[in-house]
Amino acid sequence: MTVILEGMLRRAEALGASDFALEPDDGSALVAMARIDGVRSVIGRIPPGDAVVAIARLKSLAGLPAYITDEAQDGRIDGRALGMSGDLRASFLPTVRGQRAAIRLPAIGQLPTPDGLGLPDGVVSALRALARRPDGLIVVAGPTGSGKTTTLHSILAELAQQRPDRHVLTIEDPVERRVAGVTQIEVAIPRGFGFCDALTAALRHDPDVIVVGEVRDPGTALACVRAALTGHLVLTTVHAGRAAEVVPRLIEMGVDADLLLPALSAVLAQRLVRRRHLACRAEGCAACTGGFSGRQAIADLLLVDQDSRALLRRGVDAPLFADLDRQAAELVSQGVTTTDELDRVLG
Repeated sequence: MTVILEGMLRRAEALGASDFALEPDDGSALVAMARIDGVRSVIGRIPPGDAVVAIARLKSLAGLPAYITDEAQDGRIDGRALGMSGDLRASFLPTVRGQRAAIRLPAIGQLPTPDGLGLPDGVVSALRALARRPDGLIVVAGPTGSGKTTTLHSILAELAQQRPDRHVLTIEDPVERRVAGVTQIEVAIPRGFGFCDALTAALRHDPDVIVVGEVRDPGTALACVRAALTGHLVLTTVHAGRAAEVVPRLIEMGVDADLLLPALSAVLAQRLVRRRHLACRAEGCAACTGGFSGRQAIADLLLVDQDSRALLRRGVDAPLFADLDRQAAELVSQGVTTTDELDRVLG
């Protein structure tokens, strides 16, 4: 059983999956699912007789008690024990059919440069210019799996390489990819060390650039704004669909607009759409997944200046530097992706 399970995990990693899951079905078997390019696919099954052993094995690797089956549990697995490239975040959830396991796989391959993210050239140039500023708040928005962390890490890696005189510090949950030249901190929310606590502590270490993995609560939102107003460049992420939704969302969290708008430099809202695999005319082959291979970023970019601040203060949408819908239409016209794929991603 151990060999089969570990083989499935390694296969998911080799396929470039971001997540792996074992889902119980009505017959108590476990269906192995892998999320590849944002879409879930079945990659195997574990029969009912081995399902309990498989879940227990994963829990053992994560340092969790296997006898607890009626509570949610979270842990971390040392990927070396499975012959994998990095640590894995593991979560277990009781369902009406049995326990479900979810594994966040380590990022594999070389971190792309900003030019390799697939964003329009103008957006990349604007992000580079923003990263050279000494202070301000840059917010990257999008749903889970939209590439927000990869975008931030790409910009930070380039910044750390080009400006080693600036102390770059990140606060993440978890640290999924290590970036050379960057101080990376991992929060421990169950032990009371969350984003806001970590940011308060990090400010004592003289950072020039601070990345807060995600704004989830009013305290963290306000701490990010205050850090940006006191001479730090702060980058963070928010779960929001479009750039225009970010300012209202932060205000709803309790951040005063009179503090937020002077601090805010830009909002980037991005999504990832799958690229057609043209080698097989997008009909599907061994080298692709359902006619697609790889993903392409599309984005809204709102640059905040004096004029746009005045509009945002009145609750009016400010003009976008780059528009997500226009980019999506261009990708379809160029044959890069399909309208069905845009419907899946954008709704």
